Amino acid sequence: MYLLERINALVGEQGKAVGDSIVNVDTLLNHRIDYTFSAYAGTVLARVVQQQSIDVIFTAEASGISIAVFTAMTVNNEQWPHPASVVFAKKSRPITLPEGGYYAIDSFSRTRNRPVTLYLGSHVIPKGARVYIVDDFLAQGVTLAALGDLVLKAGAEIAAFGVVVEKAFEQGRRELERFGVPVVSLVKVTSLEGGVLNLAPPSLT
Repeated sequence: MYLLERINALVGEQGKAVGDSIVNVDTLLNHRIDYTFSAYAGTVLARVVQQQSIDVIFTAEASGISIAVFTAMTVNNEQWPHPASVVFAKKSRPITLPEGGYYAIDSFSRTRNRPVTLYLGSHVIPKGARVYIVDDFLAQGVTLAALGDLVLKAGAEIAAFGVVVEKAFEQGRRELERFGVPVVSLVKVTSLEGGVLNLAPPSLT
């Protein structure tokens, strides 16, 4: 429980409200990566699936990558010698993904305030794989739902969703209910009214 409390304390200390809808944690995750914070978050997120065999930790570029890597490190320590790989969906299609060699899902970026398309190479997540989807934020659930749909397109199975910061007042969990798997967040922001970052007591429930 100490790590969860420390994660919440760091977000409370360094997080900033941008208007009434955006949480800025760019000194922890989104611009400067505090690897200690990422290690804390990855350790706690790994607990969510510690009773399962996980094949892939899946996220979207770019802010979720550090969280996914540290989550995989803890998962792999516990299920060695069956390591989970880290995969991230790309937000543009590189020439290494030829026509017919990828899955694509349209989504929307809140921080960039524009539509984005997420791409997943058809060769990087095996069919039947158990996939743990992690990311930095859960707001309206659009990006996480798109990641979930990519997993299903690949013929794989979603084990759970895990995020670092949830803007609970935006009800993003509703968007994820259709997947029928656990959704866990480490930090729950209850409101940003008046430019103040209000957090719920630390809990994984």
